[in-house]
Amino acid sequence: MPITQKQSRALILAVLFVAILLGGGLYYMVNRVEIPDRTRLSGKPELEASYDKALKHKAIIEAGTDENGNYLAEGAAWKMIGDATKDVIWHKLALKAYEDGIAVTDEKNTLFLTNAGQIAETIGDYDKAKDYYEMAIDLSPGDVSYYLMYIHLMRYKLEAKPDEILAVYANAVERVLGGADLISSRSQYFKALGRYDEMKKDLELLLKNNVITQAQFDGELNEVARIKENQQ
Repeated sequence: MPITQKQSRALILAVLFVAILLGGGLYYMVNRVEIPDRTRLSGKPELEASYDKALKHKAIIEAGTDENGNYLAEGAAWKMIGDATKDVIWHKLALKAYEDGIAVTDEKNTLFLTNAGQIAETIGDYDKAKDYYEMAIDLSPGDVSYYLMYIHLMRYKLEAKPDEILAVYANAVERVLGGADLISSRSQYFKALGRYDEMKKDLELLLKNNVITQAQFDGELNEVARIKENQQ
């Protein structure tokens, strides 16, 4: 018996419904992070207390309270356990809490973004960390700490090329008012690259603005002189 147009439409809708259910289930399985049993922390009262705190704030969230502080508190509690135990599962739970916070704030909260970026960096998800740092910088381009997090990731984890890193420094210096921490950081990067003339220019700028003393300036140049002497 041939299928009528009405039956065909119903069949297509049924297939789409099943696909959505399966897709949603797959997403849930991929993104779900199982919470380990509390007994895993037996004999460690401070970590057990942090575990209880995380569950308390998680329960408040699940009850329908989307206050930012609950996501931050839950994430911080899981992070504390992860930092103490070095077990990645706790950091994954922290990341999940921060990412939930990112979702409820429509990706507009830099604290959630940078916290998530730091946790992603800790567990080795450098591409995700990079994305979160870039989002934070776009939202708050005048915050020097976001650039320094980003540069640290690029330099030590992503092993970006010097030109890429220096481009970030240049962009940051243009956008951040003052930026002494950036100039100081860049001077040390120039030093690591062996680009001592450029390092000296940054140090002179810091000296001119009373960020460093003459003694500190002279000490840096004396150290460079010793490095050059040892290289001969």
